Amino acid sequence: MTYLYVGRESEGTKAQLATLTQQTFDDRQVIVGSSSPLVGIDVNHQRLHEGRAYIAYYVQNSGTLLANGASIDFVFAAGPGITPHMTFGGFCGGDSELFLYEAPTTTGGDAFTPVNRNRTSANTSNVAMVTNPTVNTVGTELFKEFIPGGIKKKAGGGGGDSLEYYLAPLTNYLVRLTNLSGSGQIAEIILEWYE
Repeated sequence: MTYLYVGRESEGTKAQLATLTQQTFDDRQVIVGSSSPLVGIDVNHQRLHEGRAYIAYYVQNSGTLLANGASIDFVFAAGPGITPHMTFGGFCGGDSELFLYEAPTTTGGDAFTPVNRNRTSANTSNVAMVTNPTVNTVGTELFKEFIPGGIKKKAGGGGGDSLEYYLAPLTNYLVRLTNLSGSGQIAEIILEWYE
């Protein structure tokens, strides 16, 4: 992201009036006014309006349950100069663990095209990703969470979410959900980010 700093002639003097400016989606400064009202929403919401918010998902549904001890894997990397601000989550019908790893080594997998959450935008993500590749090494563990699924009469699905991560460009990341329930389960991973 480019920052544009604006110098004003009146910076060193006391003044009763000031002109407020803000950055636009194309990194230009615009004076706040009736045609460009001050943005009063959080940055995640603003990126959605700008067409820079994306989602990716993988669901292991009831037609083919995720076996006990098996994992759903998402491997992805951002292009040069792109630093995704990402959160991710996982759900499973029983006990499971959710991981984030940096710099895994993988081969193969099924390509997944990220979905732009602003359906009026033609922007495409600069993040390349695959689901369920062959994982040779997982890399450095950055996050691990146990997702309880319950026991006996209180057994049920559980879900977990991460904090936001500011990810490096040109670096592979692996998000993994592993079923630890003792039986096949419905499971899914969801990744959300903006660029």
